[in-house]
Amino acid sequence: MINTRASERYAKSLLSISIDENLVDQIKLDIDLITKYFEESREISNLYSSPIIPINNKIKITEKIFGDKLNKYTLNLLYNLIYRKRDNLIITILEKFKELYNTHMNIEESVISTTFNLDSKSLDVVKGFAKKVTGKKITLENTIDKNILGGFNLKIGDKMIDCSVSNKISELRKKLINN
Repeated sequence: MINTRASERYAKSLLSISIDENLVDQIKLDIDLITKYFEESREISNLYSSPIIPINNKIKITEKIFGDKLNKYTLNLLYNLIYRKRDNLIITILEKFKELYNTHMNIEESVISTTFNLDSKSLDVVKGFAKKVTGKKITLENTIDKNILGGFNLKIGDKMIDCSVSNKISELRKKLINN
């Protein structure tokens, strides 16, 4: 079981240091880089989740992979987690840091699902709408979902706006069955 309380404490500490040292954006870039490495390389994520690999080897590998790429505070967090045998929490710490960062920076993550990629002008319109709904800065990701047939699904934080053709068909089907 992943300890989310511990993950939150580590993430809060890193955010607190980054705020105190005025390095919030740089630390966020570090977190994004580490996340990218974990997503792209199964070997890296397995390295940190494996209790069999000796601590000294993990430290050496971490130094080779991230030594010259990360801020000293982010690198020290990784070393600290390895030495305390809490490196299996790295992924949840990264996720929690992103949540705390978004809260601190007043950012809301949004995802729009369509049957095709939207152009930048359309994305800007959607961002403007989402900003009006939330009153926050918006990060928008465009995903492709062929199952919606047409229209779009817009997820803003924990809200879902479903304007897809498949949803309309489903609603129509329910009305026809109930009548």
